Amino acid sequence: MPRPALRPVFVVLFLVFSSASAFALLNPHEKPEPCLSCHTKTPTKEDGEAGNYFLLKDTIDDTCHVCHETTCCKPGSLHGSNHPSNIKNWDWKLFRRPKTLPLYDGYITCSTCHIHSEPDGPSYKMVRIVKIDGKKIDWTDLCTDCHTGY
Repeated sequence: MPRPALRPVFVVLFLVFSSASAFALLNPHEKPEPCLSCHTKTPTKEDGEAGNYFLLKDTIDDTCHVCHETTCCKPGSLHGSNHPSNIKNWDWKLFRRPKTLPLYDGYITCSTCHIHSEPDGPSYKMVRIVKIDGKKIDWTDLCTDCHTGY
């Protein structure tokens, strides 16, 4: 048992360390975005353009999966199996290089289809270039950016 004089020190240390770990659990998708939930340091615009994202994990997908692999993108889930991610090579007869969607070092990643921060306007699961009309969602522009024959 710590001496009574040391108790305030332990309380302060506990608060410091528990708030530091809690910061890492803040939702990076809500504004203002807590950058350090996904990045080891905040990348500048120039860093991003150079491909330096300072991610917590080795890839964009691995970083997203820190939280999302236990929910929507867990192994065997519909999203996890119906659309691959973290891939660089695909069948060019069925797919083409996206016209507007971003690739990262040539890879399709979570960020190819999803925006990482809350958009200013309407959104469905933070997916890029979908049209929303009431409860109807039009995926056409998103899908045909890569997929041919639609």
